[in-house]
Order: sequence, then C-alpha cells, then structure tokens
Amino acid sequence: MSDRLELCHWEPNTYFLKPLIALEEKAARFTSRWFDPTQFEQFAPDFPRNTESDLQLEREGPVLVHGDTIISSSFFMLEYIAEALPGMDLRPGDAFAHYRARASAQFLGGLGADVSVLGCYRYLVPMLKSRDPRTLKLRLEALEPQERRNAWMALIDGAYDEKLVASRLQFPLGGVEQTLSSSPWLAGSAYSIADIDAFALLRSLPTLTPDLVNARATPRIVDFLARMHERPAVRKALALSRTGRPHEAFVPGAEPSRWG
Repeated sequence: MSDRLELCHWEPNTYFLKPLIALEEKAARFTSRWFDPTQFEQFAPDFPRNTESDLQLEREGPVLVHGDTIISSSFFMLEYIAEALPGMDLRPGDAFAHYRARASAQFLGGLGADVSVLGCYRYLVPMLKSRDPRTLKLRLEALEPQERRNAWMALIDGAYDEKLVASRLQFPLGGVEQTLSSSPWLAGSAYSIADIDAFALLRSLPTLTPDLVNARATPRIVDFLARMHERPAVRKALALSRTGRPHEAFVPGAEPSRWG
C-alpha cells in the first residue's frame, strides 16, 4: 500500500468534521481535497468511490483514501485513523471502553440524522429553491441509489415534520448529558474518538436548537463543547472552513427512519 493519504471533504461540520479533527490530532500529513456536495461535485468522474461509498448511509461524504483503501463511513474513519496512523493515541482504551465508544456512535446515529434534517431545512433548502427547479429536479432524479435520491427529494417536497424531528433530539441529548455526569469524556476517563464523533454532531445544536442545548438545559454538554473547542486540533480543523460559517453547512445524511 502506498503512503497516499487524502481526505475528500466539505466544510468542517457534522460528518465532514470528524476525520478532520482526528487527522489534526494525529498531526498527520494528508492531502485535503475540497468538494461542494451541494453542487454535486461528489459525482465527478475522478472522485474516489467504491461500492461501499455508493451505498453507505452518510452518502455525500467525506471519503478517506489511504493507499488503495477507501473508507466512507465517518465513524469507521475515526477507528481507522486511530489504529492505522502514528501520533496521539485516540483509541478508547480497554475492551469495555471500545464497546462504550461504539455504543455511543450507534446511539448518536439517530441524533446525527435528525441534526442533518434540521440543518438542511434551515440552510440547504433555501439554497436549493433559489436554483432553476427544472434543472435541479433532473439532477436529483438521476441520483442513485433510490434512497439517496429520496433523501434529497424529501427536503424539496417538505416531507419531514421539523417539530417532530426536533423533539426526537431530547432523548439522545439526555443520554449524553447523563454520561457526562459520571465521566469527563464519553467512553471513559480519557479523550478518544467517541468524543470527536459526538462533538461533530452536537456542535451546531446551540445555534440550530438553542432551546434544547443551552447552559440551563444541558450544562454538561455545553461544558463538553467548550472543552472541545479549546483543543488545538479542533481549532485547526474548523479553520479549514472556506465560508467562515461551517455550522451552516448541511447535506442529507443518514435517514432518520433508519435510526428511529
């Protein structure tokens, strides 16, 4: 396997933010390949892809390329970066800590899906509706597989109940708040990929849903976000934003119905 290490990514938010933080924590030398999924640049002929990347739930990115290996699930990227690259140890610890990290990622899968929907409705849908509707419809109708096409079309058609989606956040947020009441980090006493995973999904919520994530309702989450923002690697990852508003960058992710 060659030493080529490339990350195809967009603005540092949600799924795109996770591997950027991990690579910065590792002080890894990698090629940053920027693409804009709202312009469907992920379908360029030379964009790295394999069967898994075409079918996996997050769909629109990011994609990590290491030699001949292509990884498209953002949490699997975190595990791969933690195991395969030298530098800071981001592994959760013992076997139970590894279990806690994976359990946390699975538990937060539904939260990530709902965050994506809410972010898309606030920021992406107005952008899409400003485009020529016929051209956009033709572009979306060509998307494969069908589930990917449906996720985009559901936004245009207003198929989601935003209030219902927001209400579903209360349970996973309560779980994170409870976990942080007994441990400073989500998989135990040490910082790990579990915290990177959670931070990337939670970071936009104080702006997106301020009534749910605030110092009164979720003080431990607010403290966790503040501690994460102090990390140099997090600051470096966020500094890769080209818009200066990474918290407004959303595309359809995993479908909430699959994680309900």
